[in-house]
This record gives sequence, C-alpha cells and structure tokens, in this order.
Amino acid sequence: MRQIVGFDRRIKRHWLDALLDRVLLETEKAKLRAFVNRLLSKDHSGPEARGKTATVLMRTWVLVPPHHTSIRQQALELLPAIPSQDRLLLHWGMALLAYPFFRDAAAATGRLLRLQDDFTLLQLQRRLIERWGDRSTVKRASQRIVRSMVDWSVIRDGSARGHFQAAAQPMASSKASQLWLLQAALAAEAAEVLESKQLLNLPTLFPFKITVGLGDIRRAKGFTTHRQGLNMEMVGVGVPK
Repeated sequence: MRQIVGFDRRIKRHWLDALLDRVLLETEKAKLRAFVNRLLSKDHSGPEARGKTATVLMRTWVLVPPHHTSIRQQALELLPAIPSQDRLLLHWGMALLAYPFFRDAAAATGRLLRLQDDFTLLQLQRRLIERWGDRSTVKRASQRIVRSMVDWSVIRDGSARGHFQAAAQPMASSKASQLWLLQAALAAEAAEVLESKQLLNLPTLFPFKITVGLGDIRRAKGFTTHRQGLNMEMVGVGVPK
C-alpha cells in the first residue's frame, strides 16, 4: 500500500498564522473548517482547490491525532509567551508531525544544504522518489512544498531557475520554542529515541538556529533521557516518571 503524500498544496505563512489565532478562540472543527474556507476564498475561487488546501491546513493544526494532541496543546500554551517570529517554529513542528512527506522533504533539503550552497528541485525530487516512489504526486507535492518554504522565508530562490538556497541566516528563537520544536521533531521521527547529538542536529531543523544543549533537554519536561554505553545519551519524548 502506497503512503499518502498529503502535503500537496502551496501553503502561505499568513494562512497558518490566521488559523493558529483562530484555534486559540474556537475548538469546534466544523466552525474552524468554515473559517479556513473563508480565509482561502480570495486565493482559491474553485471549491476543489480550496478544499484540498483547507485539508492541509486543518490536518496541521486541527485534525491532530490523539498521540500528538499534547504536543499541540503545549504549542498553544507557548504562543502568548514567545516572540512573534517563533510562530514559524510552531507551524514547522506541527507540519513535521502531520505529514511524513513534509518531514522527508525537510530532511532531504537540510542534507542537500549541508553538502552544497544551493540545491535544485530535481535533486530534491530524486531523493523523495527513492523513498516515496516515482509518481506524479511526489513530484508535484515536492514542488509545492519548496514554494511553501520560500513563502515562509526558510529558503530563497537561487540565481538560476529551479535552484534554491538557504535563508541568509538560521532563524534565532527562544529556548522554550527550541525545546518544543525538538520534542515535535523527535515525535515525528520513526525511531522512539535518538542519540542527543543526532537530535540536536536533525536535518529537518535546518531553518533554525538550535542553541539549547543536552542540559536543557534533561531539565525539560517533554523528554526522557538515559545513558547508553559510556558516552551516549539517548533522548525520548515523554514526561519522566
């Protein structure tokens, strides 16, 4: 059975911000869906395109599976206390949780940018095809994710058509936002635990400057830690008992 790509629409940053503000005020899913449809009406006059885009937004912030609702709740509780620019970390973390395809696209982008100054859409598509299969949905969705990332200012258009570069500088953020993002990114990974150095250097987190360390993770409530071997600290998601 083929995996569902899901994130196959270009998503604008201001849509995510507007939905997040609404989620703080409204919990009824039908009313939130109606709000999203109104939000998208200026950009998508056709009901089919509007409906597909609305679904991506709803799955990111509203239709969250039970095993991730506590992480979403933490994000909502963080929102009033963090700088406005940190909202992007919340959107990014929730997208990683909602869409494995987005997570894989972010990881592939991060790895490409560690190897070279820019990358091409074709290079990204080749990496995603290896994991998700050679199908038109994968190619189309990867293009739309790239355009979303450009809109979110985490990458920018390169000098040549189809080339992309990292943003000028990694995005700085508060310690609380970084710890939440690490928790969301870890929960989005297939492995239940990761070695601490691996977690702090996940390629999915390429747009952000991670300045917290293992000591911060140990003190945070959203993680469990244990030693493995002589010098490996393993990190998992959860509240220590």
